[in-house]
Amino acid sequence: MSLLPHLNANEDETSYYADKTWVQCESPRCLKWRLVPKGDEADHGKSWHCHMNPDPLFNHCSIPQGPFPNNSQFKEHDLEVVHSLLPVGSLVLVKACRWPWWPAILSPDPNVEEYVRLDSEGYVEHYHVEFLGKPHSRYWAAAKHVQLYHTSFTIPKYRNLRGAMRMSYEVAMEEAAKVREMGCEERLQISHFQPQESEPDD
Repeated sequence: MSLLPHLNANEDETSYYADKTWVQCESPRCLKWRLVPKGDEADHGKSWHCHMNPDPLFNHCSIPQGPFPNNSQFKEHDLEVVHSLLPVGSLVLVKACRWPWWPAILSPDPNVEEYVRLDSEGYVEHYHVEFLGKPHSRYWAAAKHVQLYHTSFTIPKYRNLRGAMRMSYEVAMEEAAKVREMGCEERLQISHFQPQESEPDD
């Protein structure tokens, strides 16, 4: 039995998803995914919010997110997604390799002074993040592996974290608690990776 809304007896998942795109609401308190007809997604460089959804059943941030496809469904139906553009300086959680979701700050890459990479269609593909902990480190993370830090996040018990790595993770969580109430600009000011000032020409 399919969990998709409005799916009638003469319609399968492939036809239901046809010519539709998953778009993420850009409200920091929402960030829910909504399925909209292609052409109704956010224009390049412009924000998109739930109230812009033509579907009245999912056009408000207070409405729960509908069933979101898993990885196999994305591949099977060739689904498209449009990630929201999170502000530079945001406190986020990042999933990298086999490590747990790790607190980080969206910060500009000191070499190119940019914090986001767009795909060929102009949508967010990667974020540059500064991992908290001891020591700080930086990384270009896929947008699908980045989410805003939320107060309900609980520290999981990871048996594969031992020694210095476990200590770094605990320090990272303590740092996240301290910078959580800061604004984006304040977080950027305490970044460990600042752009290098160019030498003046003679």
